[in-house]
Amino acid sequence: MSFKVTVSNSDTSFSVETDESILAAAKRQNISLPYGCDNGVCGACIYRIIEGEVRYPDGQPFALLDEDIEAGKGLCCVGYPVSDMVIELEYPDEDFEPWV
Repeated sequence: MSFKVTVSNSDTSFSVETDESILAAAKRQNISLPYGCDNGVCGACIYRIIEGEVRYPDGQPFALLDEDIEAGKGLCCVGYPVSDMVIELEYPDEDFEPWV
């Protein structure tokens, strides 16, 4: 089973399998999304949820504060959709250097 994720501020849509994060699915399909650490620590991949729901199998990520969750935000690198989603990237034009 897969879910469709649409990035509203870049007119991009892609499918995400139930066992992969939004970022992993984007990378697999050669879709560029901003990210830094790839493990929920830096917050570079933060987005606003316009529609849909996301889960975090390893618990609330370090970079996602309670206020962020209340404001409907999520992280692409560790977030797994549980429905089709529409998201808006916080930093759509940034070119973050991935952490090594």
